[in-house]
Amino acid sequence: MQSAISIQLVPVMAQLGAWGASWLDTTPELTVRAELLAAGGPPLWERFMAELRATHLAGASIPTDGVLAELTAAYHEAAAERGLEAE
Repeated sequence: MQSAISIQLVPVMAQLGAWGASWLDTTPELTVRAELLAAGGPPLWERFMAELRATHLAGASIPTDGVLAELTAAYHEAAAERGLEAE
């Protein structure tokens, strides 16, 4: 039950991430995911929440073409552009 409630906080976390990306001095690889979530708005948040429900509540595998994969790829790309090895 708690996981289901936590997943509903994705829009709040996306907005907090957008605020941090706008106001905190950080690096591109650390802000790219927050920026993508903010730019994607409610349609992306809904897709992400559905993906989280499937993986965390229904036990499905993490999709290789889902929102998490998109965010991870963006992080790796931003890190590579700065010559960093992505974690």
